[in-house]
Amino acid sequence: FGCFFLLSCSKQILDIKNQTYKSYNRNSEKGYIVTFELNNTAIIPKSIVINGIVQNISIENKMGNTYQVNVIAQTSIIHNYQVKLEEKENGIYFEKDSKEFFQPVKFKLIKDSPKH
Repeated sequence: FGCFFLLSCSKQILDIKNQTYKSYNRNSEKGYIVTFELNNTAIIPKSIVINGIVQNISIENKMGNTYQVNVIAQTSIIHNYQVKLEEKENGIYFEKDSKEFFQPVKFKLIKDSPKH
């Protein structure tokens, strides 16, 4: 069903599940922890866009079918770190058959429960 669904759509839509992000602010670093599940192993996620920031995805970000990416918004820990900005909606860049394509993704914001 998955392959047929991909072929029948003119736009390549991937089955991305449990797509969430959570902001953090600790130790002179701010950013987002972005998590998503991808069951199609033929397609490689290359980078993620969250709130206008682009972060590359490496093999270390993959645990089974789940990816967890630390998207750094600002840091004073990493010397000369440059945040890559892009005016694009939230989503993921993928590579398939040596071609790169972008799929918009509605990431769900996870808020920390307030401390009582």
